[in-house]
Amino acid sequence: MTTVAEIMNKEVYAVRTDELVGEVLGMILTLGITAAPVVDEEGVALGLVSLRNLARASREDSVDKHMTTPPATISPSAEAEQAGREMGQLAYHHLVVVDASDKVVGFVSSLDVIRGLVGLPAAHPPAFPNQEPESGLSWSPNLPLDAEHIAKLRGGPGMLVLTHAGNPDEVLWAEANADVPARLRSLLEGDHGLPEQVRTRLEQGSLAFRAAAFGPSGDEGGGPSVIDVLLPRRSQ
Repeated sequence: MTTVAEIMNKEVYAVRTDELVGEVLGMILTLGITAAPVVDEEGVALGLVSLRNLARASREDSVDKHMTTPPATISPSAEAEQAGREMGQLAYHHLVVVDASDKVVGFVSSLDVIRGLVGLPAAHPPAFPNQEPESGLSWSPNLPLDAEHIAKLRGGPGMLVLTHAGNPDEVLWAEANADVPARLRSLLEGDHGLPEQVRTRLEQGSLAFRAAAFGPSGDEGGGPSVIDVLLPRRSQ
């Protein structure tokens, strides 16, 4: 039988309880997803926020005021059929996949379950996704977080994703910023404002990053935002 581990998206955009609705809503819309788990500093699932929840909320509210709690969770070892049954009973479109310590290890949607039950392969991309190709948003490969690789990026607004250097599927942080290379440089200089678990990885030198620019750069001649290759949309 197909298990949840086989169909879930292992690369999850998660948010914290104190993040502002406006910021999280912007990230969800930019990433082309419809929901995200809410976690604590250890990655333990606390709740779930959906596009529907946030669209009706004040942009200045914190996420914890609008999240669904407790979150509907499932084990990665559970069968896809069980995931579908729980979604049907709860009338939910998503389940948060957690390990034995309740830490988030994946996210599974109703579409993931349907594909698993009919024998279709999971449709998740191998890297953190962008919007539809017509948006012009394109991502760099997973790169070491160091001055040499940051220097290769063009300045300007965009998004950055911090991952574990040894596991590019482990997304630790994602944000939009007015100047992505400048923001990455500030991380190396210690001016970061990151959660504790991400700060620890930064201090250990075990972070990598992916980046994408919003629109063409200001350089003469235009050209691609960051990299020529566009990645498919995710199904989270």
